[in-house]
Amino acid sequence: MKLSCYEKISSGADLNVKEIQSAIKTLKNILKKGGIVVVSENNTLITTYNLDSYDRRLAFK
Repeated sequence: MKLSCYEKISSGADLNVKEIQSAIKTLKNILKKGGIVVVSENNTLITTYNLDSYDRRLAFK
């Protein structure tokens, strides 16, 4: 089974150039969107969403 980029980094394994370029591209997209919120429990990813996507005023209408 192939490890994800995150799993490789957290385990201390080396990344190849393509994996690093892919990670940089993903991080640039996150920065462009203003950040993300990650929802997880017990080290299991549940969901992610853009940081500025929630508007409390719209939620209670």
